[in-house]
Amino acid sequence: MKKRLFCMILSILLVLLCLPENVQAAPRVQKTKSPVIVVLDPGHGGENDGTTECGFLEREMTLTTAKIMAEELRKFEGITVYLTRETDVDLSLKDRAKFAAEKKADFLISLHYNASESHYLFGSEVWISLNPEYSPAGYQLGTCFLREFRDMGLSLRGIKTKRHSKGSDYYGILREAVNLKTNAIIVEHCHVDHAADNGFCDSQEDLEAFAKADARAVAKYFGLKSSSLGIDYSAEADNLPEVELGTVDHRAMQDASNPEYCHLSLDKAYYDEDRVEVTISGKDSDTNLIYYAISYDGGKTFGDGIPWPEGDILTGEFAGTFKAVIPIPDGTKPSLCVSCSNPYDLNCISNVLTFDQVFQIPEEPSAQPSFEDKTDNVVPELIEEPVDQTASETILQLLMVGVAVVAIIFIPFLIAYLVVKSKKNKEE
Repeated sequence: MKKRLFCMILSILLVLLCLPENVQAAPRVQKTKSPVIVVLDPGHGGENDGTTECGFLEREMTLTTAKIMAEELRKFEGITVYLTRETDVDLSLKDRAKFAAEKKADFLISLHYNASESHYLFGSEVWISLNPEYSPAGYQLGTCFLREFRDMGLSLRGIKTKRHSKGSDYYGILREAVNLKTNAIIVEHCHVDHAADNGFCDSQEDLEAFAKADARAVAKYFGLKSSSLGIDYSAEADNLPEVELGTVDHRAMQDASNPEYCHLSLDKAYYDEDRVEVTISGKDSDTNLIYYAISYDGGKTFGDGIPWPEGDILTGEFAGTFKAVIPIPDGTKPSLCVSCSNPYDLNCISNVLTFDQVFQIPEEPSAQPSFEDKTDNVVPELIEEPVDQTASETILQLLMVGVAVVAIIFIPFLIAYLVVKSKKNKEE
């Protein structure tokens, strides 16, 4: 009995030790006092518009989001919320960080909406400091934001760091906050210039949804409660990713190298259906692969990015190999290849597949013109009336029944005749 119990305990310990690191949850590493103090920083303002792509105006979007977020957070107990600006004015990055430091903020959260020069990028991302003293808390809070955005249906581009040429943080708001010994993160909600994202932010209701998601992220990170809402997030503060104090988490380290490889192999070509079935493989040892894109001209140009399947940037998981169906433009003989990209927009282009014939969907026979369309000089083509399949089946069934009835009646008479004739032959 004791031996069996010992073996059971040993098995449980081995299972726990073998659990992958990326599924372990841990308590919040940042120590705070009550009330928690949070400063929200609506990015841009005044003459500093931020992005204006596709008719969006970032400075107004961030202010709207911040005000609603603050209103939501104030429904929780044990938190005090400030905004760096509550009107349409511009502030220097240093003034924003100074305001947070003066308020003794536990966190300065800079709110933004994104766009890219190529208009190729999409998804949500969080930027944190690469300073080891502030990186662990930033990673844990950033995870709370990205979990909310993932639940909304957005793609994730990760929690990231970026180094300035001088060695410190690239982004000024992070750099200034660290100089004043204040925790800070930058939240990029989505890309307003990409069709995959801009439907999440093109109305007041959408901005409100983002603001409420932001508030939930902060409330879960600090483990807040709200009597008025009937919400208790106390346990969520212990459901954060495991991080190590005094280090920059490897998952947030800037990746300066391209993916190792990307490979494309043909499974089957459907020339008369304008599509191919392929297997795509890719590898990046430093971070996730998050997009792949298709080229029909051997890599000269690529289409929009497509989310890399089975990817979870919060755990570091993604499919190394997957199958895909790629449509082929009708009437072409393409030079097909794909590109795979990581969260830092570094890519690798695959081998090129060529084809020995043109992809062409067969043309359907042209419809016969109606009598109204015919001229006196055109003899209308005779078209046989289609046979009524149901009627044909009924006639066949009746014939079979008739044959069966005749057989049932005729066969006994035939047998009787043969028997009588056989007796006569014997008598003779």
